[in-house]
Amino acid sequence: MASNKVVKGPNILFINYLRVIATLLITNSHYGKIWPIDDLAAGGLLGNILFFAASGFCLFNLKETFGKWYLKRIIKIYPIMVIFTLLTVFIGDYSLNGVMDAIRLFLYPTNYIFLVWLMVLYIAFYIIAWLSKSCDKAIHITLIIVLLFWTLTYFIFVDKSFYHIDDVSKPFILFLYFLSMLIGALFKKYADKSSENNANKQIIYQSLLLLISLVVYFGSKIAFSKLQTIAFWQILNQFSIISVLYFIFAVFMGLEEQLKKLPVWINKAVNFCAGITLHIYIVQFVVIRRLEDLAFPVNLLATTFMILALACAVYFAEYFIKNGIMMLIDKVKGKNKDAESNY
Repeated sequence: MASNKVVKGPNILFINYLRVIATLLITNSHYGKIWPIDDLAAGGLLGNILFFAASGFCLFNLKETFGKWYLKRIIKIYPIMVIFTLLTVFIGDYSLNGVMDAIRLFLYPTNYIFLVWLMVLYIAFYIIAWLSKSCDKAIHITLIIVLLFWTLTYFIFVDKSFYHIDDVSKPFILFLYFLSMLIGALFKKYADKSSENNANKQIIYQSLLLLISLVVYFGSKIAFSKLQTIAFWQILNQFSIISVLYFIFAVFMGLEEQLKKLPVWINKAVNFCAGITLHIYIVQFVVIRRLEDLAFPVNLLATTFMILALACAVYFAEYFIKNGIMMLIDKVKGKNKDAESNY
């Protein structure tokens, strides 16, 4: 998932709200055996692109070399992923019997393919964000190029005989994810102007367009999945989800000042949940497998509660471990300085 660092500062509270919404959508999409109707477990792809767009928004203004920048991304994502994967091996959910199992679990595809795609696209995103410092239209040009290659790849290489374009385990989805990151970056680039315009004039208009986009997206998704005769044009479904993403971002950016006026406890709760989105994503699969067979709605309530509880436990454990390591490092540094001064 996108960085789990809570976003603070002017004009970016809405990002934390979007992260929470994205988490709800992704988690709900994994509730196929929990809901009495499978079709209620929807929204996962929309949640994914919201996270990628939020990452593009937050990471656009580069201040570090690639090595330091990418190392931070690795440290935020991989340690907790590796530790929890080892835990699932220990409790018997997965086997680790050789090199191939190790590659499958820890490199590719892992149990968290979303995070693998995120780490891959971080590299390309850094290049574009760096180029945008000297070329004002770098993002716009990249958007056009990605759209062109996305469309060509679809018509030349993708099987169009049945609906499968939103399969998040296939590399083809990277086009959509990268476009989402670039859209987030564009919103950051024009954040002040967009926020002012939305707040003053366009919020109702854009909310209406968002509603229309949602109807088109989910309606076309149903149509393409049910009618094989039109499956050839299923790429139009992903074009429509891009419009949904754009208007969600525009609407929530326009609501920034209204969100700040909500009760403090609501914003604190949203900020905390935004800070544990990675943990929620990583722990949910283990919990869902163990509780999904309970009777509805007990399974829904129990699963959701346990996901939140376990995510909080992992978050605080990670927090104390990191603090302990930092204190140990500082202590060692202090001893070294004392030794040098005595010398």
